[in-house]
Amino acid sequence: MKAFDIGLSALRTHQQTLATLGHNIANASTPGYHRQRAELVNRQPMLSDVLHVGTGVEVKRITRLRDSAVETALLRNSSLVGYTGQILDTARQIEAFVSPSDTSIHSNLSEFFNRLEKVANAPQDMTVRNEFLSSAQELAQGFSELDVSLTDLDQDVRDSLDDSLGKVNQLLNDIAAVNSKIFESRALQREPNDLLDRRDRLITELTSYMDAEVDIGQDGREFIVVGSGSGVIGQRPVQFELAWDTDGKVGLRKQGLTAIVPLASGKIRALMEAVNQTIPEARVRLNTMGQQVVHAIDQQHAQGMPDTGPFSVLLGQRSVSDVNIPLQDSSPVFPLTAGNLYVTITEKASGNRRTEKIAFDPSVDSLTSLAAKLEALNGVAAAIDPGRRTISINAESGFAFDFAGRPDNVPDVSGMTGTSVPAYSGSYTGDRNDQWTVTFSGPGTIGQTPGLTAVVTDSSGQVIARHNVGLGYEAGTDLGVRNGMSIRMGSGTVAATDTASLYVITNSDETGLLSSLGLNSLFEGSSVGDFNVRREIFQQPQNLAGSVTGMPGDSTNFARLAGIRDTRFGSLGNRTFTEEMADITADAGLDVQAAESQNTQAENLHERLEADKDRVSGVDINEEMLKMLEVERSYQAATRFITTINNTLEELFRLVQ
Repeated sequence: MKAFDIGLSALRTHQQTLATLGHNIANASTPGYHRQRAELVNRQPMLSDVLHVGTGVEVKRITRLRDSAVETALLRNSSLVGYTGQILDTARQIEAFVSPSDTSIHSNLSEFFNRLEKVANAPQDMTVRNEFLSSAQELAQGFSELDVSLTDLDQDVRDSLDDSLGKVNQLLNDIAAVNSKIFESRALQREPNDLLDRRDRLITELTSYMDAEVDIGQDGREFIVVGSGSGVIGQRPVQFELAWDTDGKVGLRKQGLTAIVPLASGKIRALMEAVNQTIPEARVRLNTMGQQVVHAIDQQHAQGMPDTGPFSVLLGQRSVSDVNIPLQDSSPVFPLTAGNLYVTITEKASGNRRTEKIAFDPSVDSLTSLAAKLEALNGVAAAIDPGRRTISINAESGFAFDFAGRPDNVPDVSGMTGTSVPAYSGSYTGDRNDQWTVTFSGPGTIGQTPGLTAVVTDSSGQVIARHNVGLGYEAGTDLGVRNGMSIRMGSGTVAATDTASLYVITNSDETGLLSSLGLNSLFEGSSVGDFNVRREIFQQPQNLAGSVTGMPGDSTNFARLAGIRDTRFGSLGNRTFTEEMADITADAGLDVQAAESQNTQAENLHERLEADKDRVSGVDINEEMLKMLEVERSYQAATRFITTINNTLEELFRLVQ
């Protein structure tokens, strides 16, 4: 009977082995499945007389074949693949927004300045002006669309972050549930191989979102450690939630706690980086570019005049938060600096112009105090709209005003006691604002007194011109000074103490007030999302301020506006608009290349690790079939053994009978 028991043990063992092999074959293509192997051992021998007689074979355990070092590396790599893949996806979307095309911001910017140059060459052509205004509107809309695209991308990333966190919490619940079954199975001395495979699949999926590893406790139980050790999953799940701060930045924390979880990698970390850093930085840079374009154009446009000449009224298009506090604290649209604002006031009847200088400090002066300073000037009035929180400037009866910075046709002669009246002419081409003063070498009569000299000095007292205006000089003759300017002396007398001063201006607004308050601006709006060409200009292109003289055909300010194309701006890293846009595009491309390289390296490593894993855990159907044949032969041999024993016993029984 012992022999029968040996044969039956062989039959049972080989049946279990065949079942294990069949299980392997059935799951050959199941993701995350680990090949299983029946571990055979000889049964405990029995004592027969003085001999230890073997009792057959049995399956000690069914082992799940795995390389723990490779699988740990795979988990870490899976998290890295999730991180780099999401970084690459975000970078590609940003690159698509700023890549050059026929409808891109590159094209809009180039077309704007090309049309502007055409207006400068044909200032009286209304068709050319309309084309320029259309390109200006397209430029404003281009920046607005970029901002909308980045805003939409930010929202998409936030939605993806919410979805990913929901999946993470569900996976953590599922892992905890499987862990309970694993602990229960082991308590019953059963190998939970298939449960372990199921848990491994869940952990692998989890690591694509956040870092996670399997840790073995002192009692031999396996725990899942997530979020750089911030959470441990046994039979109870850990749940996470998003934490938003007042700056709009997001972090991850365990529910019920305040500490932020430091994620090492994974898709969620990449999504949070996109929300906290990548998208805001791209948006700030593009918005800075758009703001600088509008600022520069509006600032220069405000220093020109339409063909109709100086203004009777200007309404501010941009508001402040509070008209009674310092302007720099009242949310100005564009940066302000301390400096001078030069207003040219024209007396309509005589045509005489005089330039008034207003000192302004945005850290001290409010919009209300600015209005008071303008109100104090003879010829203009200013008022504050308390509802809109804007300023308006009006010319008093018989006057007009502008900010074109033209030299006064009659200088300030309040310091003259003689009868001769000096006059300047020309267009100032200098690169800085200054005040020139003419003095005389002594008393005398213009054109008659020998050695009578007129000396022109700048505000620092440096002599910039010296001319004979005595004997030999013909009154009214122009005398060159500097930078396109000339002076002439009218007939009459001068005293040794006589002085006549003149402002020479290249920038009538050193403060940035005109563009920040929207006075005679080309654009309206206060941010990249709402900039548009002013309606009264878009509908009436003759209101474009392309002139500095107010004379038909003068395109001086158009030329200055066109020259902004080549201007370098500190806010853009000392680059021109074209260079900055090219740099933005290049940086976006480099970000994509770097992300692609990292993602490719991570994916290549993933493939190698998967291959290493398959060499240990993968199922080779051909190999399993060969093992089946081997087990089948063993099974047949066991059957033959039992048959032989049975025949032997039958023969023995016949002999006994």
